[in-house]
Amino acid sequence: MRPLREKCENSNAVPSFCDCISGDESVDVAAQAFCKRAADSSGSVTGDELGELKKALKDLEATDVDESCCEC
Repeated sequence: MRPLREKCENSNAVPSFCDCISGDESVDVAAQAFCKRAADSSGSVTGDELGELKKALKDLEATDVDESCCEC
């Protein structure tokens, strides 16, 4: 899991979030796919979907941290 930059995590509108991560190769594939879907569907994704994506990405970050600690 590659974490989002903090300023992108704080973007609460789909266009501003997607603008924030565009061109950043380190951003998670799920976030990039979300923005591609938003662009392809003429912006029909919602802020709620963005919230769910960011929650899922944070959950993945927490899982990655927990797994690495178990290997210590």
